[in-house]
Amino acid sequence: MVRTALFSETDFIDAAMALVAEGGPNAATMQAIARRVGAPTGSIYHRFDSRAAVLGIAWNTAYASFVDALAPLLRQGRPREAALAILPWSRENGHRARFLLLNEPVALFEDSPPPAPQRARLEELESGFDDAFQACIAACGDGTADEERVARAKFLIFDAPIAILRPHLSRGAPLPPYVERMIADLHDGMPISAPPQRSLP
Repeated sequence: MVRTALFSETDFIDAAMALVAEGGPNAATMQAIARRVGAPTGSIYHRFDSRAAVLGIAWNTAYASFVDALAPLLRQGRPREAALAILPWSRENGHRARFLLLNEPVALFEDSPPPAPQRARLEELESGFDDAFQACIAACGDGTADEERVARAKFLIFDAPIAILRPHLSRGAPLPPYVERMIADLHDGMPISAPPQRSLP
């Protein structure tokens, strides 16, 4: 008879994300990930060559989910809706949101970079997301993407909303209703397409 695996790759990936979300990158050792799943340490090494491989797949999994939530709205030229979409995504994804939005790859992979397949997948995700972002910028205004417009779009869609969410995510607290109003107010008060400069008298 074929033995059914007690633990799946997804179990270990979810455990790694939860550990990083709760305790930072150093919390996700191979032993801690296995313990979180309730598996012997050898089980994780049967599936992954290294800690960097586990974290690389975990990062790409969380990032792909984030991209899937925002990219369609960006391609439609809807920056406000894309920024606001971070809220339901964060609420629905729990530790995945804390893992992605409270950490940077440079900290996760400080000891060693992810293996080549994970790096290639991340580059693919980043390229697709950047294409969606550029399409959004082009759709907002006259179709140009000058430095100021790119900076405004990055701030309004990503930097400011994530900064608003981070204090709540870091505490593992529910997102309060006012965060949606804050993000909406930012977009109301600072459009991506800057008004033409008036010459001084």
